This record gives sequence, C-alpha cells and structure tokens, in this order.
Amino acid sequence: MIRLAVLLTLTATAGAADGLMGRDVSFGSLAYDDRAAPIFVGQRHPARVNGAVEYGLHPEGAQNGWDIIPAIIDIRDQRIVITYPDVPVDTFPVLEFNGYVLDFLTECVLFNGAWQNLELSTEPLPEDGIFTEGSQLFIDVSGVEYGPQTFLTIDLDVAPCPLS
Repeated sequence: MIRLAVLLTLTATAGAADGLMGRDVSFGSLAYDDRAAPIFVGQRHPARVNGAVEYGLHPEGAQNGWDIIPAIIDIRDQRIVITYPDVPVDTFPVLEFNGYVLDFLTECVLFNGAWQNLELSTEPLPEDGIFTEGSQLFIDVSGVEYGPQTFLTIDLDVAPCPLS
C-alpha cells in the first residue's frame, strides 16, 4: 500500500511538471492593421523560462513612429504576468493587433489553451485578445490602459512536450 501511494505521488508530480519552466522562448512586440504589412516588428528577445523575470522591455527605436512601451514580462510555469511599473497611465492604440508574440522553441504543439485571468488582472484584454498558432502565443493589448498599477495575467494550459 505504501509503495502504491509513493508511485501515485511521483506520477502526479511528473504530470504537474508539464509547463513552461526550463523551456526556451523568444519574445517580441508586433503591431499591424494588415498582418502582411506590419507597422512595428520588435526585436526578438530569447530567454529560458526560470524563476526570475524573463523580460524587461525598453524602447528599441522607432519604426513608422512606433516604439516599445516599457514593460516587465514574467513567464511562470502555467502563467504570464505583464506589468508596466515605470510608465505614466495611458492607453495602447487600437489596431487589428498591437501586442506581444511569444515563440516557444519546441517541435510540438505547446498549448491546449490560453485565457486571461480576470481576477488577477486590472484591465481586460480585447475580445479574442489571446490566441495561439502552434507554439506561438499572441497577446493583443490594443485599446488596453496601462500604467504603474496595471497587471495583465494570462493563464495557460500547457501540453506535455519534451523540453526544448
């Protein structure tokens, strides 16, 4: 009986490990009204998901009059938290897409689902503001107010994949 309990505990722990920790990710900003002709394509920033903040975004240089709004992107095992602690309150311009793209560098489909955790967010994202394409996660902040008290929290259902 005791061995069975230990086996069940180990199995449950192994299943819970299916998340983003230890995975390689590339992050960048993107803005467009026409996806074929983006207004802004941010630099790609590689990182390995760990227990620390992965990205502290800063201006990258204007493209078509657009640049990065400073933000902190903290990727956790099953969640992404975006904050804007060092900027005055303002609103992101409304476009077809104005936001962030995370590319998880893996050969398998990574997401079973992604949604905004409204209880841990201070601002709602646009309807259909979170979507995935394979191992890419898109977060549209078009029309969202940002500032020092803004928290955007995205919860993820991550598929079990081999670590990248």
